[in-house]
Amino acid sequence: MTLTYRHSIWFRWIRVFVSTAAFAWGLTVQGVPVDMTTYDPDCGVKVNAKDDSLTARWETPEGITVLTLDVSGQGALVRSIAVGSGDSEPVVVLRDANPVTVLTVGKRDLKKRGGWTIFFDRVDRKPSESGLLNLKLKSATVRSVGRRCFVEFDRLEGDAFSGKLRFTLYAGCDLIHVQAIVQTQKDARALLYHAGVTCDPAGNSVSWIGLDDKVHRADAASRDAAPQKVRNRTIALETASGGVAVFPPPHRYFYPLDEAYNLGFTWWGAGFMDRVEEFGIGIRQDRLGDRRWIPWFNAPPGTEQKLGVFWLPSRDRGGKLFERVKAYTNGDRFPALPGHKTFTSHYHIEHTTQYIEELEKDSSAGVPKAVRKPEFVDVFKNAGIQIVHLAEFHNRLGRARRDHRKTLPLLKAMHDECARLSDGELLLLPGEEPNVHLGGHWISFFPRPVMWVLNRAKDKSFIEEHPEYGRVYHVGSTGEVLKMMELEKGLMWAAHPRIKGSTGYPDRYREETFFKSDHYLGGAWKAMPADLSRTRLGWRVLDLLDDTANWGANKYILGEVDIFEVDHTTEFYAHANVNYLRLDSIPRYGDGWAPVLKALRDGAFFISTGEVLLPRFTVGGKASGETLKINAFGKAKLEAGLTWTFPMAFAEVITGDGKVVHRKRINLSGTGPFGKRALSETLDLTDKTWVRIEAWDVAANGVISQPIWLK
Repeated sequence: MTLTYRHSIWFRWIRVFVSTAAFAWGLTVQGVPVDMTTYDPDCGVKVNAKDDSLTARWETPEGITVLTLDVSGQGALVRSIAVGSGDSEPVVVLRDANPVTVLTVGKRDLKKRGGWTIFFDRVDRKPSESGLLNLKLKSATVRSVGRRCFVEFDRLEGDAFSGKLRFTLYAGCDLIHVQAIVQTQKDARALLYHAGVTCDPAGNSVSWIGLDDKVHRADAASRDAAPQKVRNRTIALETASGGVAVFPPPHRYFYPLDEAYNLGFTWWGAGFMDRVEEFGIGIRQDRLGDRRWIPWFNAPPGTEQKLGVFWLPSRDRGGKLFERVKAYTNGDRFPALPGHKTFTSHYHIEHTTQYIEELEKDSSAGVPKAVRKPEFVDVFKNAGIQIVHLAEFHNRLGRARRDHRKTLPLLKAMHDECARLSDGELLLLPGEEPNVHLGGHWISFFPRPVMWVLNRAKDKSFIEEHPEYGRVYHVGSTGEVLKMMELEKGLMWAAHPRIKGSTGYPDRYREETFFKSDHYLGGAWKAMPADLSRTRLGWRVLDLLDDTANWGANKYILGEVDIFEVDHTTEFYAHANVNYLRLDSIPRYGDGWAPVLKALRDGAFFISTGEVLLPRFTVGGKASGETLKINAFGKAKLEAGLTWTFPMAFAEVITGDGKVVHRKRINLSGTGPFGKRALSETLDLTDKTWVRIEAWDVAANGVISQPIWLK
């Protein structure tokens, strides 16, 4: 039976009749029942059911894509993917393929710290099991929302998790979003997932960009399945007529780790994990992570875990195909935005430690060759980052920073190296995670080099005028920390608030004088913990931002990365986020960097994962960090501009009244890829005390504004 749709009034009447009659129990093709009652062809993806197949056809930036799925319950689920380039007719680039998802399930320790809000959990050291999610085809559903179409298959079954398989097709977009959507009723479960596509390898090849930044290619039938280290988290299958690239959501797929090592996040070959017999390619996670703390993904009982991977089919192969993929992350680069500069914080690179160690070996030739041009400088520059704030001495030299006899040379070395490595493209700024006196973990930031000792010896005064190092602060209490910040016009904030070493903070000291000071900025945002049922990343800190605003404390959050080693081999972009400061220029190191601290203190910035930007956001003409006086009617106009790469999911306007947080969602399911939109809303801000905005795309990439205060 063939289903076709016309746009005439007569046929619309027939469709209503069919929807309320025959489709009430689903359409049966020569296979499983297919329910299309909530599908509208006006979504931009045309779906036809015929015989034992479903065929979806939609326009893309390349031309057109046609996906044909087999609903007979026999043979491969993906009968073919065809692509037409330009005005040409579609040509099959992949046939007889199956999506595949393997789950690795472990146990979360809910007694530690905050239960599900945990980082210090070594799930890898506890028993875990890996198993294939099997599709036992019982029914299919085709539905549409906005400019996207969902084709869902029931039922996916695994040992502990079960659910459905979903293909999401976006009108005007060349991506095929494949998700295993599963849940468990068992408590305290944490998971990893590995996904991809299997097919006959005969005559095909596998390609990827290696860590040498060159395209590599191998015969598809040449090996058993093994990890592959790649750039851009992408691996591709190349056929005689084109290729299909496979890659994960760029940030959502990566749970928090201390190190951004490239652990080989793709795979190819036959016999993957001894669970997938056929040849395939795909994405993977290393069960042992970075061999430090390995928390995996939260999977609370009853939550829908969305285990996603993107396929990008094209007539292109090799470098051209990868360029299509890289466009979705701007080439793993945080794009330039007029009137803004990119700022990133919280790096335990330990460059100063290495510098001192090398200098002790040989100081005769000035700066030792091993540290003369550290790799992290080019990594930051290539990622579009312009200002970097360190958090040094967190590891090997942490104890020395508490000893007034050893600490000053360390600080001097850090200041000198930051000055040497800063130039017109990159401003490298000294900073620390001192973790003394206040409670929890916190970050220090000054507008110029400041010499200070973390603990005050009995024979030392608060301020010492040192003959070699000038003014030195010996800090021995919370009050002295604040006094130093006041004298030096510095800032401090909670590192990873409400988790890790800051569990319970800053809540525990919200009534303290230093917290209420303008020198206490607020907290730092990172996607931690990770939960694949959530539509947003980093909700832990977003909740904190709303809470502090309702406390009446004008505080802000900035994005932090909180990793150690950064070099040309690391998977930096996936773990990173960035702050876009409203600055016209990058300060010169020698002049001090007070404008950077002022932008932070003023809330004149937004946080982004890089794919979604917020070049404009005002309410009543006021920008983030500013105060708007509400008129007698309580009305004000919100105006915002968004740009994005992946299709958008939603924006949200968040307000508070001092007690309750209110959220208003703006549906963006009508968007395609690589777009921009002006948002305009008249808000009722009666009795509200603050307002801010977020926006998130279909891969859970997002942008977060700071609040506008209301009076």
